[in-house]
Amino acid sequence: MKHINIGVIGSGFMGALLTKAACELPYVNCVGAADIDVSRASKLVNDVGGQAYDDYEEMLENEKPQAVIIATPEPYHLEPVRAAASRGMQIFLEKPMATTLEDADAINKICHNANVMLMIGYILRFEVSYAMIQSAISEGSIGTFMSAYARRMATIDEARRLEGRVSPLTYIGVHDIDQMLWYHPVPVQSVYARALRGRVWEELGTYDSAWLMIEFEDGAIGVHEVGWCLPEEWAKWKTPGSWSGFGDVRMNVLGTKGNLFLEFTPMNLYGVNREGWKMPDTRHWPTLHNKMIGAVKFEIEHFIDCVLNQKEPLVTGLDGRASLEVMLAAEKSIATGHKINLPI
Repeated sequence: MKHINIGVIGSGFMGALLTKAACELPYVNCVGAADIDVSRASKLVNDVGGQAYDDYEEMLENEKPQAVIIATPEPYHLEPVRAAASRGMQIFLEKPMATTLEDADAINKICHNANVMLMIGYILRFEVSYAMIQSAISEGSIGTFMSAYARRMATIDEARRLEGRVSPLTYIGVHDIDQMLWYHPVPVQSVYARALRGRVWEELGTYDSAWLMIEFEDGAIGVHEVGWCLPEEWAKWKTPGSWSGFGDVRMNVLGTKGNLFLEFTPMNLYGVNREGWKMPDTRHWPTLHNKMIGAVKFEIEHFIDCVLNQKEPLVTGLDGRASLEVMLAAEKSIATGHKINLPI
């Protein structure tokens, strides 16, 4: 078995999660982590190995990883991509791939010209139930795709963790947008969206939730409800400490000959004690026998497999651009109050 050395740029929540999952694979070594808060990089390398840096250019130059996980804040993806691609390093880039189409196009062009692989981190494509929906649709088992409805609600504490830097649509709504484009690969004609403002808006200046409708050129429709307005009590338990919280999540698809229903509220386990009811995540990044499993493991394992065997990833830079354009159209619709036609 070949071995691969990786580095990570951005050692926050997702950067650390992805790196830990990668380093549990026996053929992956972490050689360095970089973060402007070097204490976060230090904490991560204490767990997985490698050297900590506050400058990613220095980390890339000194450690020379073959592949890089980039999980910096959303507007700051372009320059780390440029630095890694210029050194011939393969790139895993956390979603959304950018916050402007100009940056997305530049990222795709840089990786194409440098002949390096670019994979966008859409974890739901590696969650078994979501993937089984796609396989059922692609096999024609529900006839012609007519519509999809997705709900993704997180708690207000998720908004607080991000300190209002980004909207729920930009941060988590892109997941379900990507799923709908995966399920129904037909050009999007228009997007219409509205935002609701409550506690998050009052506290952080970011809208609490949004509804959007995606109209495809063939007349099919996607409807998405996204936000972080669940109360703190939704996932406030302290025991069991091994149970991490999630949110209120579902996906329903309607076809001419059948329907598909995904319900992750709760996923498949719930419990109650004196603290109240609790519904842990059992699908995305739970821990089993001290190892991370679930969709995050399958996602990063796919990336490493593509690097080692020179394969095209399931989620490309063009996929990332497509979901970004729909998300940006929805944000523009919220800002203007109008339906937005694509392309924008």
